[in-house]
Amino acid sequence: MARFTFPKRRQPKVAFVLSGGGNLGALQVGMLRALVERNIVPDLVLGCSVGSVNGVRFASKPDGSSVDALEALWLDIDGDELMEGTGFLPGAVQLARKGQSLHSNDGLRRLCQSNLIYETFEELEVPFQCVATAVSNASETWFSTGPLLEPVLASAALPVVYPAVTIDGVRYIDGAVVTDVPIRRAVELGATRIYVLHVGSYDRPREVPRRPIDAGFQAYWMARQQRYADELAHLPPNVTAIMLPTGPQPPTRYNDFTRSSEWISQSYELASRHLDRIEVTAPW
Repeated sequence: MARFTFPKRRQPKVAFVLSGGGNLGALQVGMLRALVERNIVPDLVLGCSVGSVNGVRFASKPDGSSVDALEALWLDIDGDELMEGTGFLPGAVQLARKGQSLHSNDGLRRLCQSNLIYETFEELEVPFQCVATAVSNASETWFSTGPLLEPVLASAALPVVYPAVTIDGVRYIDGAVVTDVPIRRAVELGATRIYVLHVGSYDRPREVPRRPIDAGFQAYWMARQQRYADELAHLPPNVTAIMLPTGPQPPTRYNDFTRSSEWISQSYELASRHLDRIEVTAPW
C-alpha cells in the first residue's frame, strides 16, 4: 500500500520593496538588519531611488555582511562630496542659475560604484530590479538585466538635485516620480508576502510652505503618497504586505547625512519590535 503524504504547504514568494527617500535611506539599513536577524530572506528585491542603492547591495548577498557594508557606507557619506557643483552659493542663486540640476552626479556615481560588488544584474544572488522614469513619456521603466551602475544611478536621479541619466539614448530620472514604493510591481512578479521598507515621511504633518520650491516638493510628495496608498488598498486577497515602521523624522535638509547613525539605530529597534509583535520569525 502506498504511503499517504500530506502535500507540502506552498511557501510564499517573498519580496523586499525599498522605497525612495534620499538621506532617509539610512533607515532601510536598520530595517534590513532586523529582517536578516529573523532569517527572513527575499526571493526578490525591488528598489526605487535610494532604495535601489541599498537594494542592489543587499541582493548581491542577502545576509548580515551586506547590512554591515551598507551601514559603513552610510556612516561614511559626506554630503558635500556626494552633492557636488554648488559650493557655497546661496540657495536663491543655485535655483536661478542655468543647468538642469543643482549638483553633478559625479559624487553619486562614485558612491554607487563603490557599493557594487558585481557588475551585472545576472550575477546577483537574489533577483533584483530597479525603476527609473523615462523623461520622454513619463513612463516607469524597470531594469533587470545587463550592467547595474547606470540603471541604479538613473533610479536615484532626483529631479532638480541630479541630472538625468541617458541609457541607450533614453533620458531617465528618479523612479520615485512615477512609483515611489513599487508594491504593484512585486505583485505582478508573483510576490505573496511583501516587506515594505518605505522611508518617506508620509505620516508627518505638512508645514505651511515658506518658499515656492517648498510648495513644489510638498506637491511632489503628496502625489507619491497617493499612489502608495492606492496600491496598498488594492492588494489581491492572497498577498500580505508588512510595512516596517520608520519612527519620527524631524525636518532635515536633503543634503544632511549627519544623522545616519541615529536613524539606523532607530529603525532597527522599531522594525525588530514590530516583527516580533506580529510573530514573524520566518516567511513561512
